[in-house]
Amino acid sequence: PGTYRPYELGQEMGVWVNNSDGVTPAVGQAWPPGDCVFPDYTNPRTVEWWTQLCLEFKDVLDYDGIWIDMNEPSNFMRGQIPGCADTEINNPPYVPNISDRSLAEKTLCPDSKTYLGDHYNTHSLFGWSQTEPTFNVVQQATGKRPFVLSRSTFVGSGKHGAHWLGDNFSLWKDLRRSIIGIMEFNLFGMPYIGADICGFNYNTTYELCLRWMQLGSFYPFSRNHN
Repeated sequence: PGTYRPYELGQEMGVWVNNSDGVTPAVGQAWPPGDCVFPDYTNPRTVEWWTQLCLEFKDVLDYDGIWIDMNEPSNFMRGQIPGCADTEINNPPYVPNISDRSLAEKTLCPDSKTYLGDHYNTHSLFGWSQTEPTFNVVQQATGKRPFVLSRSTFVGSGKHGAHWLGDNFSLWKDLRRSIIGIMEFNLFGMPYIGADICGFNYNTTYELCLRWMQLGSFYPFSRNHN
């Protein structure tokens, strides 16, 4: 207590995604790593909390834009502490072919509560609901055209933020796939899109990085992130 203002203020304002009881904050794990809670950006109070903190941070670091990451929301656990209850909403009869065949893998339990309802129904809105208030506060803080980069997106996110294709690998096949991914996101209404040039995971090679830098010069959002 008293050592991390974002958490203390968030507790005071009640801005977190809650467990299925709708009262106690959902606690998972993320960087550095350690225990963490998850802001519920569908809640108007959370937008106030985020806006206040971003404006305060401008006095600490004179930023021009904000990169928002891990906002799927990402979690190093399957669900939060102490795990997901064995209910139909957490274990529905049909599950897509996703990681470990669990809707809670590396994120929150589907029965977690947000301002708009069950996380089962709002999961895909997490990054989207963070992007717009971030765009607005960057504009307010800088007085300039905002730059916001978000890893998680949804329909309409392109109005307020850029996107990159996530943690790719230093492989030739990922270089090729980046072309497809960028063209697809243009179809999705996100023109400001790119991939981690030279690959994010693994060590790149001279030839691969050289060719990827050449290709990346044509990306709308061009960034080496190896």
